[in-house]
Amino acid sequence: VYWESIFVVLPCFSGYAALFGLQHEVKVRLRIADDSSQASHHFGAAVSCLYLFGLIFRLAHKVVFSSLNPRVRVHVALTCMMLSMLVMSVVILTLECYDLYWVVVSYSLGGAAIGSFESNLLNCLTPFGHKTKRLAILGIPLGVNSILIGGFFLMGPPLQVSVTAVFAAVAALNFIGMLVFANWIPPSGETESGGMNELVADCKGCRHWLPLLWHYPLAFAVDTFTLAGFSPGLSLYVYNKDVVEVTAVGMVLETKTFFAFYNTANMLGGLCGRWLSYQLQQRHPATYVCFSVLGALLLVLQEPVLAPAGAFLVMLGDGLIYGTISRHVDSVIPQEFNLIAISYWLFIGDVGSLIGSSLISYLHDWLVA
Repeated sequence: VYWESIFVVLPCFSGYAALFGLQHEVKVRLRIADDSSQASHHFGAAVSCLYLFGLIFRLAHKVVFSSLNPRVRVHVALTCMMLSMLVMSVVILTLECYDLYWVVVSYSLGGAAIGSFESNLLNCLTPFGHKTKRLAILGIPLGVNSILIGGFFLMGPPLQVSVTAVFAAVAALNFIGMLVFANWIPPSGETESGGMNELVADCKGCRHWLPLLWHYPLAFAVDTFTLAGFSPGLSLYVYNKDVVEVTAVGMVLETKTFFAFYNTANMLGGLCGRWLSYQLQQRHPATYVCFSVLGALLLVLQEPVLAPAGAFLVMLGDGLIYGTISRHVDSVIPQEFNLIAISYWLFIGDVGSLIGSSLISYLHDWLVA
């Protein structure tokens, strides 16, 4: 059981979380208001490049990196995420190049990284069995919440760490992740490097894997829509003042402290969902969509006291759905189609993420403005 895989997954998803979780901090630095202005919608479109390029590279990694096997593609993905963090921390926040072009570059690199990383890493870990993969996917909520909890805690009082330092630290973490993967996770016989020919062969052989899987990712698309659109998505723009009045009797928290509590609930939901997904009887992932939807509805109410419960439910649904599909792929999909099956599953999920992210500014206009 290669528990070290957690420390490969964690840095990449820390970068992913820094891009979507700290987007409001970046928007403030660019002096763009939270309103229905053209600049605000343009910023939303730039941020959506994270999900757009993630969607593209779910399958494009098999063509763009056609000469590389899955193990090398993991290193390329971590490098792209590191570059994304450096563009954000050095070019945008330190050198103050506030042109939205650089935001597009940073978020596009992050999207290409996450789109290439996830399927190739899961493919590399498949031969090591369910226990290794179950531990590896725990790195997703841990990585995300290293930023959504740790990052917000560090940026709040009394430490007041700058958002620039957070992005720079995540760049360093991704370099460490590459070292861990190179030295502690052994090769598992990855040989695929057939590029477009390999993709065509996978498509021709779809009768061997697609009927066993095609409807499973639809539940994941609903899940990723709620993640990108509502948690943290819309929540970052609902609670965008200096403080949050948590209760009507006057309990007030500094906003970054509030988000540290909010994201603790987020992490607990993700960890519980992923762990339980390998313990419960195997069910169709649509069974767990109710948790995601109920969580989103609680967040739409815009009641701070209910927000942590909403975040917990959204992430509980995400963990159950993600782990259930991962377990299903490993159990029923022939090994030679493992990578294309994972890529297809995550590609469909990114459609939900892209739609959810693109609607954030419009949801804000509708529910808040």
